[in-house]
Amino acid sequence: MASGTVIEEIWICPPLAFARFGECEEPMANFRWADNDYSARGTAETVIVPDTTFVVGEDGNISAHMPDAIRFRDGENWLPVSPFFELHGRLSDGRKGPITTDILDACGLGPGDLRFRVHAANRKAFHYTGANGDHVDAIVELSGDRHDRVALNGVSPDGADNPIVQDQPLPLGAVQVIRPNDEFREIRLRITPPKGRIYAPSNTAERDLTALVPDKFRRETFVDSIELTLNRASAWAHWDPAKVGSDPRTNPGGLYAMEPGGVSLGFLDDSNDGLISVMVQGDGVADGRVVAHARFTCCPPDFQPDRRPFRSVADGLTDLMDREAVSEPGFTEGSNWIETEMEIADFMQRVRETMEASNLDHQNLRSQLANAGQYPDHNVKPFDPEPPRPGHPLPLTEHGRANHKRFLAYDVFKERLAQRPNLFDEWIRNPAAEPEYYNKQMPAVMRGSDANPMTITQRQYNLMRAWLDRVSGRDRGHDDPLA
Repeated sequence: MASGTVIEEIWICPPLAFARFGECEEPMANFRWADNDYSARGTAETVIVPDTTFVVGEDGNISAHMPDAIRFRDGENWLPVSPFFELHGRLSDGRKGPITTDILDACGLGPGDLRFRVHAANRKAFHYTGANGDHVDAIVELSGDRHDRVALNGVSPDGADNPIVQDQPLPLGAVQVIRPNDEFREIRLRITPPKGRIYAPSNTAERDLTALVPDKFRRETFVDSIELTLNRASAWAHWDPAKVGSDPRTNPGGLYAMEPGGVSLGFLDDSNDGLISVMVQGDGVADGRVVAHARFTCCPPDFQPDRRPFRSVADGLTDLMDREAVSEPGFTEGSNWIETEMEIADFMQRVRETMEASNLDHQNLRSQLANAGQYPDHNVKPFDPEPPRPGHPLPLTEHGRANHKRFLAYDVFKERLAQRPNLFDEWIRNPAAEPEYYNKQMPAVMRGSDANPMTITQRQYNLMRAWLDRVSGRDRGHDDPLA
């Protein structure tokens, strides 16, 4: 590397990752998606296979191996997912990529010139109460040459009234800066999630738990299974929605453990969101200092990792950042057309996988009840309920899965929509339209985070519009692809 090279910019890859609870100490092995079998006798199921997996020692040393199989559990206990974050950058000579110890050395820097800061927080109680004492935060600062695993211990603010975390910290996981070696010279950091445990006030056994555990014989067992370490005097332990009136932040309701009258029992789990910051400073850095950030969230295990949702976090972010591009003239021209077809085919695969993970019979009943409560004059039933039959306990679910399976063949889906483009408005709910009652429009009988019928993203909707204009011949500037 040329003398005088400096680091001009840094970033963290990935910018967002999900750590998933697990009781085991050993993290889950890495895996990747393989090609699906779409042959005449193939399963068309999503295929996942083991991939290169890192192993990290207590001293931060890293090695790699190829697992023989993918394990999600060890007996009854789930293996955690502990993601890595890798430091990347751009150098003054124009090169981009991972920052390694070689690059640091050539820039006159070392691991000790890196400063990491990890801030994890559980804001659920504070979200409801707004009480300063219901904050739970863990902040760890460490240099790049410290490689032991450091706990993320959540505490409430010093001096806050009735802090929810009082005597014992709430474990929110751990962070570890990986020790580079001759084989793996990259600068990495790893987040280990917490165990996924429930924490409650110390007087929980004295509270009315009948709404949470109706069976009185199970209540003692339940209380014994949770951690009774939270402050019984916290605002969250007595929060009453009836006293705060209508609050859009608490919609949809019922997302907390409560007494029969709705008063909070003061429970928290150890889920949390976090911000990772890294700063590199010294003469080998442009302007003497560069900073980068990434985010993580610690959440429950993925119980169906080979079933991808039709609307993912990536779809939501793309919708926010690049929604209009798919509506621009010429988006489906040239090589973009190939990518458009691939995206539509993948979307239909994910739609089917969502259907495979759904109980349409139950969701149909829930949607019917929601319609009756919100639109009593309409009495709309999304689908006519069907009684279970021997060997067919979920008839609507079976029909839904069969109908979606045929559209895994992209050419079949394309031809059907090309011949009857009016089906698009009939089948697909418009995300820009005023929310209405649950009906058969897709995604059918699914509830969104705003408590209204769920929709695909606006970008997905616009992309399908642009795709349909072309395959149906409505885009007269192009030849009909089906001709």
